[in-house]
Amino acid sequence: MDLGSIKLNGFDCYLFGTPGLLRFSVMRSIVTQGSDGIIFIFDAAAPEKDDSAIVILNSIRKSLPSNTPVVFLANKQDIEGARPPEIIRSQNYLPENSKIFPSSTTTGLNIRESVTHLVNVIYEEYSSLIQVLKTYETDIPGLGKELNKDVGEMRDFLNNLEVKRFIELDRIQKTFKVRSGLKYLVTI
Repeated sequence: MDLGSIKLNGFDCYLFGTPGLLRFSVMRSIVTQGSDGIIFIFDAAAPEKDDSAIVILNSIRKSLPSNTPVVFLANKQDIEGARPPEIIRSQNYLPENSKIFPSSTTTGLNIRESVTHLVNVIYEEYSSLIQVLKTYETDIPGLGKELNKDVGEMRDFLNNLEVKRFIELDRIQKTFKVRSGLKYLVTI
Protein backbone atom coordinates (compact mmCIF):
# COMPACT_ATOMS: atom_id res chain seq x y z
CA MET A 1 0.00 0.00 0.00
CA ASP A 2 1.21 3.51 -0.76
CA LEU A 3 0.33 6.66 1.16
CA GLY A 4 0.77 10.15 -0.16
CA SER A 5 -0.61 13.57 0.56
CA ILE A 6 -1.00 16.79 -1.32
CA LYS A 7 -2.00 20.18 0.05
CA LEU A 8 -4.73 21.95 -1.91
CA ASN A 9 -6.11 25.30 -0.66
CA GLY A 10 -4.64 24.58 2.76
CA PHE A 11 -6.32 21.20 3.04
CA ASP A 12 -4.41 17.95 3.19
CA CYS A 13 -5.66 15.42 0.68
CA TYR A 14 -4.55 11.92 1.58
CA LEU A 15 -4.05 9.45 -1.22
CA PHE A 16 -4.00 5.73 -0.45
CA GLY A 17 -2.80 3.40 -3.18
CA THR A 18 -3.42 -0.31 -3.33
CA PRO A 19 -1.92 -2.89 -5.69
CA GLY A 20 -3.95 -3.66 -8.77
CA LEU A 21 -4.00 -7.40 -8.20
CA LEU A 22 -7.11 -9.41 -7.32
CA ARG A 23 -5.47 -11.06 -4.30
CA PHE A 24 -5.29 -7.72 -2.44
CA SER A 25 -9.08 -7.45 -2.07
CA VAL A 26 -9.01 -7.44 1.75
CA MET A 27 -6.53 -4.54 1.78
CA ARG A 28 -8.61 -2.60 -0.76
CA SER A 29 -11.74 -3.16 1.30
CA ILE A 30 -10.06 -1.70 4.40
CA VAL A 31 -8.45 1.24 2.59
CA THR A 32 -11.60 2.31 0.74
CA GLN A 33 -13.74 2.57 3.88
CA GLY A 34 -14.53 6.25 4.43
CA SER A 35 -13.12 7.35 1.08
CA ASP A 36 -14.56 10.51 -0.39
CA GLY A 37 -13.50 9.60 -3.91
CA ILE A 38 -11.56 7.13 -6.02
CA ILE A 39 -8.89 7.57 -8.68
CA PHE A 40 -8.93 4.31 -10.61
CA ILE A 41 -6.02 3.51 -12.90
CA PHE A 42 -6.26 1.44 -16.08
CA ASP A 43 -3.06 0.19 -17.69
CA ALA A 44 -3.53 1.66 -21.17
CA ALA A 45 -0.61 -0.38 -22.52
CA ALA A 46 -1.97 -3.76 -21.33
CA PRO A 47 -5.56 -4.50 -22.39
CA GLU A 48 -5.22 -8.05 -21.02
CA LYS A 49 -5.37 -6.56 -17.49
CA ASP A 50 -8.78 -4.96 -18.06
CA ASP A 51 -10.85 -7.95 -16.89
CA SER A 52 -9.12 -7.98 -13.50
CA ALA A 53 -9.37 -4.18 -13.30
CA ILE A 54 -13.16 -4.31 -13.78
CA VAL A 55 -13.51 -6.98 -11.07
CA ILE A 56 -11.51 -4.73 -8.72
CA LEU A 57 -13.53 -1.63 -9.70
CA ASN A 58 -16.83 -3.43 -9.07
CA SER A 59 -15.69 -4.69 -5.67
CA ILE A 60 -14.66 -1.15 -4.68
CA ARG A 61 -17.98 0.27 -5.87
CA LYS A 62 -19.90 -2.32 -3.81
CA SER A 63 -18.19 -1.20 -0.61
CA LEU A 64 -18.83 2.54 -1.07
CA PRO A 65 -21.96 4.70 -1.31
CA SER A 66 -23.26 4.90 -4.89
CA ASN A 67 -22.57 8.66 -5.08
CA THR A 68 -18.82 8.27 -4.38
CA PRO A 69 -17.08 9.94 -7.33
CA VAL A 70 -14.66 7.94 -9.44
CA VAL A 71 -12.07 9.49 -11.77
CA PHE A 72 -10.24 7.22 -14.19
CA LEU A 73 -6.67 7.37 -15.47
CA ALA A 74 -5.63 5.81 -18.76
CA ASN A 75 -2.07 5.34 -17.56
CA LYS A 76 1.18 4.76 -19.46
CA GLN A 77 0.43 7.27 -22.20
CA ASP A 78 4.21 7.69 -22.47
CA ILE A 79 4.43 4.17 -23.96
CA GLU A 80 3.95 3.70 -27.69
CA GLY A 81 0.68 1.94 -28.47
CA ALA A 82 -1.06 2.93 -25.23
CA ARG A 83 -4.82 3.08 -25.69
CA PRO A 84 -6.40 6.54 -25.52
CA PRO A 85 -9.12 7.22 -22.92
CA GLU A 86 -11.95 6.80 -25.44
CA ILE A 87 -10.85 3.23 -26.18
CA ILE A 88 -10.51 2.42 -22.45
CA ARG A 89 -14.06 3.77 -21.95
CA SER A 90 -15.47 1.75 -24.84
CA GLN A 91 -13.68 -1.52 -24.07
CA ASN A 92 -14.65 -1.43 -20.40
CA TYR A 93 -18.21 -0.11 -20.77
CA LEU A 94 -17.54 2.94 -18.61
CA PRO A 95 -20.32 5.54 -18.52
CA GLU A 96 -20.13 8.30 -21.12
CA ASN A 97 -20.09 10.96 -18.40
CA SER A 98 -17.14 9.43 -16.54
CA LYS A 99 -13.97 11.51 -16.51
CA ILE A 100 -10.93 9.68 -17.91
CA PHE A 101 -7.56 11.43 -17.96
CA PRO A 102 -4.78 10.30 -20.28
CA SER A 103 -1.91 9.99 -17.84
CA SER A 104 1.57 8.81 -17.07
CA THR A 105 2.68 8.20 -13.52
CA THR A 106 6.24 8.17 -14.85
CA THR A 107 6.12 11.66 -16.39
CA GLY A 108 3.39 13.11 -14.18
CA LEU A 109 1.05 13.76 -17.11
CA ASN A 110 -2.38 14.80 -15.73
CA ILE A 111 -1.75 13.48 -12.22
CA ARG A 112 -2.28 16.80 -10.45
CA GLU A 113 -5.15 17.64 -12.81
CA SER A 114 -6.95 14.39 -12.00
CA VAL A 115 -6.57 14.93 -8.23
CA THR A 116 -7.78 18.54 -8.60
CA HIS A 117 -10.78 17.37 -10.63
CA LEU A 118 -11.69 14.77 -8.01
CA VAL A 119 -11.34 17.28 -5.16
CA ASN A 120 -13.66 19.67 -7.03
CA VAL A 121 -16.26 16.93 -7.47
CA ILE A 122 -16.00 16.08 -3.76
CA TYR A 123 -16.32 19.77 -2.88
CA GLU A 124 -19.50 19.99 -4.95
CA GLU A 125 -20.88 17.06 -2.93
CA TYR A 126 -20.06 18.80 0.36
CA SER A 127 -20.76 22.44 -0.58
CA SER A 128 -24.43 22.52 0.48
CA LEU A 129 -23.56 20.71 3.72
CA ILE A 130 -20.82 23.25 4.42
CA GLN A 131 -23.35 26.09 4.13
CA VAL A 132 -25.63 24.34 6.64
CA LEU A 133 -22.66 23.73 8.97
CA LYS A 134 -21.73 27.42 8.92
CA THR A 135 -25.26 28.30 10.04
CA TYR A 136 -25.10 25.99 13.07
CA GLU A 137 -21.50 26.43 14.33
CA THR A 138 -22.72 27.35 17.83
CA ASP A 139 -25.86 25.20 17.83
CA ILE A 140 -25.01 21.50 17.56
CA PRO A 141 -28.45 20.37 18.80
CA GLY A 142 -30.03 22.58 16.11
CA LEU A 143 -27.76 21.00 13.49
CA GLY A 144 -28.81 17.56 14.70
CA LYS A 145 -32.45 18.54 14.29
CA GLU A 146 -31.79 20.02 10.83
CA LEU A 147 -29.98 16.85 9.69
CA ASN A 148 -32.39 14.53 11.52
CA LYS A 149 -29.60 12.88 13.53
CA ASP A 150 -29.65 11.74 17.14
CA VAL A 151 -26.89 12.55 19.65
CA GLY A 152 -24.79 9.46 18.80
CA GLU A 153 -25.12 10.03 15.06
CA MET A 154 -24.15 13.69 15.51
CA ARG A 155 -21.06 12.74 17.52
CA ASP A 156 -19.92 10.33 14.79
CA PHE A 157 -20.82 12.80 12.05
CA LEU A 158 -18.88 15.71 13.61
CA ASN A 159 -15.93 13.46 14.48
CA ASN A 160 -15.82 12.32 10.85
CA LEU A 161 -15.87 15.93 9.61
CA GLU A 162 -13.08 16.76 12.06
CA VAL A 163 -10.97 13.84 10.82
CA LYS A 164 -11.53 15.08 7.26
CA ARG A 165 -10.43 18.50 8.58
CA PHE A 166 -13.56 20.27 7.38
CA ILE A 167 -14.28 21.53 10.88
CA GLU A 168 -12.46 22.25 14.11
CA LEU A 169 -14.36 20.97 17.15
CA ASP A 170 -14.30 22.74 20.52
CA ARG A 171 -15.48 19.97 22.82
CA ILE A 172 -15.39 22.18 25.92
CA GLN A 173 -17.66 24.86 24.44
CA LYS A 174 -19.62 22.23 22.46
CA THR A 175 -19.22 24.19 19.24
CA PHE A 176 -17.33 23.82 16.00
CA LYS A 177 -15.90 26.08 13.33
CA VAL A 178 -15.93 25.35 9.62
CA ARG A 179 -12.34 25.59 8.41
CA SER A 180 -11.62 28.38 5.97
CA GLY A 181 -10.02 27.71 2.61
CA LEU A 182 -12.34 24.97 1.46
CA LYS A 183 -13.40 26.07 -1.99
CA TYR A 184 -13.59 25.05 -5.60
CA LEU A 185 -10.09 24.64 -7.04
CA VAL A 186 -8.95 26.13 -10.30
CA THR A 187 -7.61 23.43 -12.57
CA ILE A 188 -3.93 23.99 -13.21
